[in-house]
Amino acid sequence: MHRGKLRRMLQRLCHAAMAVTVWSSVTACAGEKAAAPSAPVPVDPRTLPMAFPSVTTDEWATITPAALGWDTLALRNALDWAGTKRSTAVVIAWRGRIVAERYWNGWTPAKDSIIASASKSVVSLLVGRLREQGRLTFDDPATRWLGPNWSRAPLTESRVTVKHLLSMSSGLDDSLKTVVEPDTRFYYNNPAYYQLFGVVAAASGQSFANYGAAQLFTPIGMRTARWVVNIDTGEPGFVLSCSARDMVRFGHLILNRGQWNGQSILGDASYFSAALNSAAPNNASYGYLWWLNGKESYRTPGPYLLPTVPGPLIPSAPSDLVAALGKGDKKIYVIPSLDLVIARHGEEADVAGGNPLAISAFDEQWWQRLRLVLAR
Repeated sequence: MHRGKLRRMLQRLCHAAMAVTVWSSVTACAGEKAAAPSAPVPVDPRTLPMAFPSVTTDEWATITPAALGWDTLALRNALDWAGTKRSTAVVIAWRGRIVAERYWNGWTPAKDSIIASASKSVVSLLVGRLREQGRLTFDDPATRWLGPNWSRAPLTESRVTVKHLLSMSSGLDDSLKTVVEPDTRFYYNNPAYYQLFGVVAAASGQSFANYGAAQLFTPIGMRTARWVVNIDTGEPGFVLSCSARDMVRFGHLILNRGQWNGQSILGDASYFSAALNSAAPNNASYGYLWWLNGKESYRTPGPYLLPTVPGPLIPSAPSDLVAALGKGDKKIYVIPSLDLVIARHGEEADVAGGNPLAISAFDEQWWQRLRLVLAR
């Protein structure tokens, strides 16, 4: 056969074979319906390392809920429900990758607002950093850094330590007067906690804001974070204002036990052992300015005589969850067993239910929905 004619025949056969291959991938075989597209294969969590967002930009890695084997309909329902509860931002990140992000009421990834008492957990880390640097100890009397007469408790002031301020067990009331001996009763007390700002400034030798920026905000890229002056029953202090993404950045640092993309922000394992375990007398669910799930009981912010509540803080959430919680239902959940960090910005979820300072009905109701998302 002529060589040119043979070449043309081979080309026609090749084209026909390609057509059959393409058609078979669409229709399978004659008379059958096209095969449905296969669902994404769930990612094996052991195969992907931790990711870390850029510290100079707001660029994040992402991953789809379906790739993780999550129930995407349940996730959409959970986010829709959060939106009906006065949320302005929700960000969910797995191993440093954003899985879901939703904004309401004109909010954007760059918008910041105060996170109220969720700031306390940030302060806890800064005090831990000072301890790691050898500049203070948790057993230091507060008077070492604040001087005498910082309180209105002349009989017990000298026995109040940094640890007591971290665990809300100073024994002082909102006027900084003695109610009970230090380390005998949990009392969620902002004026006593505010003394830690002076402790940090004195121990670091610089302003509280400058120390926080240098040791935490800049190294992990919390670009919207700033401290806002707040006055509580006459005592001056600060609350943190930041975006929901920066809340997740901070949570991701805690998830990684103080390590950030090869850099040690807080490498003291003993800090995490102390801060993220029961530290407050008669409140198993409170560490060093951190709320802890999975304990046998808890006490909410309120009067000294407020009863202890049996059971875990958030029954539907994983037992190893730790949280930074603030007034107005500001939430940073860190769940090591799931490699998850979840942040919620917004206002009080239930106006009729008052103005909770930390835990509220929202936590349990939302985790009932999030549990459906994560069920496999």
